[in-house]
Amino acid sequence: MWNKTTTEIRLFISSLAADAQKHAEVIRRHWSIENSLHWVLDITFNEDASGIRLGYGAENLDLLRRLSH
Repeated sequence: MWNKTTTEIRLFISSLAADAQKHAEVIRRHWSIENSLHWVLDITFNEDASGIRLGYGAENLDLLRRLSH
């Protein structure tokens, strides 16, 4: 899994008047922030191992975790 290279195609709609390089920078910055937040939550709260799956329990606990971070 870790040694495997994958490619994904993503399409974005934006009203930002900029060239392709600027769009790429904005998108990379967004995903950098998203990925680092999820990594911190996974490491700090061991989210991936959570057994809460039913009803609104997972959503409620996720909200509390984000507020406490």
